Amino acid sequence: MLRKWKIALLLTLVVAMISGCFGEKPVLEELGKDGKGKIKVVYYSEEAFYSEYGNSFNVKYPDIEFEVVDQQEMQRELQDKEDADYQEEMQKFLDKHKPDVLMIDLPTMEKMAQEGKLYNLDAVIAQEKFDLEGFMPGLIDMIRARGGGSLYGLAPNFYTNVIFYNAGLFREHNIEPPRNKMTWQELIDLSSRFSGIGSGENQIYGYSERYGSLDSFLTSIAQGSSLRLFDAKGEKLVFNTDGWKQAMKMASDAIRSKAVYTQPMDEGNERMYMGDDDLFFKGKAAMIMSGPWVISEFKNRMMWDKEAKEIDWGMVTAPVDPANPDESSYATLHEVFAIAADSPNKRAAWEFVKFVNGPEMAKAASRSSRGSLPTRNQFMKEIDGKSTEAFYLLRPKAEYESMWGGPNVKIPSDFYMEFLSLLGKEMKAVVDNKKTVEEAAAAIQAKGEEALQKGREAEKARKAAQKGAEGDSGKAAEDNKTEDSGSAEAGTSEGID
Repeated sequence: MLRKWKIALLLTLVVAMISGCFGEKPVLEELGKDGKGKIKVVYYSEEAFYSEYGNSFNVKYPDIEFEVVDQQEMQRELQDKEDADYQEEMQKFLDKHKPDVLMIDLPTMEKMAQEGKLYNLDAVIAQEKFDLEGFMPGLIDMIRARGGGSLYGLAPNFYTNVIFYNAGLFREHNIEPPRNKMTWQELIDLSSRFSGIGSGENQIYGYSERYGSLDSFLTSIAQGSSLRLFDAKGEKLVFNTDGWKQAMKMASDAIRSKAVYTQPMDEGNERMYMGDDDLFFKGKAAMIMSGPWVISEFKNRMMWDKEAKEIDWGMVTAPVDPANPDESSYATLHEVFAIAADSPNKRAAWEFVKFVNGPEMAKAASRSSRGSLPTRNQFMKEIDGKSTEAFYLLRPKAEYESMWGGPNVKIPSDFYMEFLSLLGKEMKAVVDNKKTVEEAAAAIQAKGEEALQKGREAEKARKAAQKGAEGDSGKAAEDNKTEDSGSAEAGTSEGID
């Protein structure tokens, strides 16, 4: 018995030694000894790709070649296709070019993962101990949530909105400045303290919906409050609810009291561009909500805008949903890098995805702000001497869906503009005291549902017509082929005779 135990122990030690010498089998085959490889990657344009990533990557991997599929090709094709579905066209485009690395948004990643078209990164990340801890809190959870718990992509950058405020205006009028994690109601209450300051052209507003009118201010509140326009299946409009009515009252009261400024609307309920989009830079609005790209305007605005004033600015987080005060509904990912499940170049593709999402690129990105922010948050601590805490304090909402629904909700393209116009019209009626919130919400529900059904019928008719045209085209091609074949046979027969 003792002898058997010694033999078993010896075998265990031998196996352990062999594992230590040779290591576990790699999930992905290593690059060849010469380090060569080739990757086909989708990006906005070839020039933009090399400027953003390709040149830096080739310094480390000089023998890996790229074939860049220009996404602008798809955009040009879409211009020629009236009412084309973006998701469908994107999928056709990817199926046509079969890239190894895909640069896609989260909804597209979710849909492709569900269809088994993306490579699961979990195994290779675990084996290579790729650092996921360095990403901002909530980022990886957000991507995993869209992958059913698995990681099908990584994102080097993200976009988010914050509240920028004019600290000088708050000091001048002895009003306490905004703070992190305010709700929309708290922000509007703060804005209302400016309501009685100035009048006419000298009116000071607490908050300005930059470039936006009544409908966009309402949808900004809706986004922060996690409101949805459709049921879970995306079949019915669900507007006439307590949540939407509360948001309508909040928005209309704020605009009516001049706590908030939005672009005025004409008699036809169309937005009127009055040149007052930048009240904030003229010192006539204390707060705006925007992204990090606005920071460059603080330095450059006065070079070309004579009315702009130098601003002592600060920033705090965008408004939060009181039910989830540590999460942001405004953090989004537009550039998720994923690998095609059927890619024959997975190792080279992974080296690229790993590099793009690694600390080296994040450190480089932290030195300049291009409107997006690095998802690794240990490098960008300040911008122009201002703390970046407001950008990174809130976790991106893991289960976030826009008010329009998720990737499986199909909305007719005709519906969007018609519905937003309806929203603006009814909101104006409420602000002007011509309708109650209840009356306006009921009208939006009824007319919106009507517009949705009308849009679906029109889209169905267009698709049927398109299918018919494609069928006729295919039949014509087949007839021509048959005719050509018949002519050839006739010619052959004549030659034999």
